Amino acid sequence: MTFETQGAAAAPSRNFAFQGSGAGYFWIWLVNILLTIVTMGLFLPWALVRARRYFYAHTELEGARFSYHATGSSVFVGWLCLMVLYVIFLVNMVHNNVLLSLCMIGLFLIFFPWLVTQGLRYQMLMTEINNVRFSFYASPLRAWWVMLGCPLLIMVASVLIFSLLMSSTIGSGSYTAIFIGIGLGSLGLLVGMAVMQGVYTAQWYGMLVNNLQYGTQKFAGTFSMKKCILIALFSMLLLFPFLALALFIVVPAFITLIQYSSMVGGDPEQLAMLAGPFYGKMALAYFIYIFGAIFCFIFAFVKMRNYIYSQVSLAGTIRFSSTVTIGRVMWLSITNALVCMITLFLAWPWAKVRFTRYVLENTHVHGELQNLTLENHGQQPAKDPANLLARGLSFFPAVF
Repeated sequence: MTFETQGAAAAPSRNFAFQGSGAGYFWIWLVNILLTIVTMGLFLPWALVRARRYFYAHTELEGARFSYHATGSSVFVGWLCLMVLYVIFLVNMVHNNVLLSLCMIGLFLIFFPWLVTQGLRYQMLMTEINNVRFSFYASPLRAWWVMLGCPLLIMVASVLIFSLLMSSTIGSGSYTAIFIGIGLGSLGLLVGMAVMQGVYTAQWYGMLVNNLQYGTQKFAGTFSMKKCILIALFSMLLLFPFLALALFIVVPAFITLIQYSSMVGGDPEQLAMLAGPFYGKMALAYFIYIFGAIFCFIFAFVKMRNYIYSQVSLAGTIRFSSTVTIGRVMWLSITNALVCMITLFLAWPWAKVRFTRYVLENTHVHGELQNLTLENHGQQPAKDPANLLARGLSFFPAVF
């Protein structure tokens, strides 16, 4: 335990710790893979539960460890219901039952956000530390607006702005105006994507955090849309230098290849010999682009994670922070990927444990935890058909 001091003594700060190992997780991972293959995917719910249970059981905060009480059978029931609905949808599509297919799509779009939040509620109720469980509940209308309504509205507005710019410039008949319109329209789409991502992130975590409980204690957080939009926009703009460098390498080579093609009269053998250096430049340009995309994703992940955690509190007194860095996450991601490729992904458990340990060690809790009143909320997961169906979506990727 460490203490931050700024003049007077500040609240104590603790970090999470992961006590698992790559070797310990390897056998769980290997058995999960083998049984999932043997059962043609039917074992997957149990595999996901076993993996999560291992990571929770080895995650520690001030001597206390998490526990996870979900069962593979409860998740499997939800998956089975989803599979039956999907088969019914495919049968309707094959028999051209357009009306019924559209009704199923409409119902799915209406109820999907609610199912996701109910799945998250189930996950929280199954998660425990210090014999106290978490809980989560969000309004169905709020969930629909955050997950579908608002993003779709921003997307439609961006496409309309792009279409208006393109139609006005194409109608002018000027090539200069057309190129300017394409540039402005592309910039508008980029800004629209950043706005959609930033607004979605701020609203999603606002809904998630402010409806989350630990026992009877409530979490709270206020997230700035402007801050989230700026992080998303800057991460997208960071890709441009990598893209420009890739084009600088490949465009001259491509022009040269076209010239060679006209010189040899389209002879495939001579063209293949002349195109040898071009393939190397193409590979280099593609590598630069992929590296840039990974860097931009990691930048957004680190900046957004550190900002989100800095805004979260529990019971008004306990605060959180994240101190992951771009350089360290980049190093872990690249080395983990290389080791996994070299070992044909047999080192995946080691890579996952390595990354998990770093992230948890850089996730901090500030405040007097011993003064926190620990009392269970007494809530139980619902067992109606809709909630059983929602458990099939309970592993929806919504990491907090």
